[in-house]
Amino acid sequence: MEHPHPMKDFLVRAADLPWVPQGSSNVWFKPLRISPATGSWVNLLKVARSGVVNRHRHLAEVEGWVVQGRWHYLEHDWQAEPGAYVYEPPGDVHTLVADVDDPAEPMLTLFSIHGPIEYMDESGEVAYVETAETKLRRYHDYCREQGIAPREIVF
Repeated sequence: MEHPHPMKDFLVRAADLPWVPQGSSNVWFKPLRISPATGSWVNLLKVARSGVVNRHRHLAEVEGWVVQGRWHYLEHDWQAEPGAYVYEPPGDVHTLVADVDDPAEPMLTLFSIHGPIEYMDESGEVAYVETAETKLRRYHDYCREQGIAPREIVF
């Protein structure tokens, strides 16, 4: 079957990409692929000290693979450790807690996000919606602020 929009293979060197702050001085993301056309993105998430990533709802599925460190959700009774695969269905609401014992060994997880994420405030109202477009804008803004050329990650 022939694809109507053939793509070439793509190689993204994670080492060539910056860690972009994600809402706090403790959490960063490294964008590996952002596709505004499909509303999806893939990034590494890094949390350097034990802490919380605000409660949020996924409007589409999310897949994660733990590379280093441990984390759990307040709403579940399991802990994700290196090598674990995590599937989050559309509509899942949770609060990620990173369990970091040593800041020299931060939590690293590769996430593949297939649609918007609604971050919630303390009363459960939507405070912010993260999309492929907002993620790309955050990456480009950070590169501009740091005086570095953004890499090609849109495909």
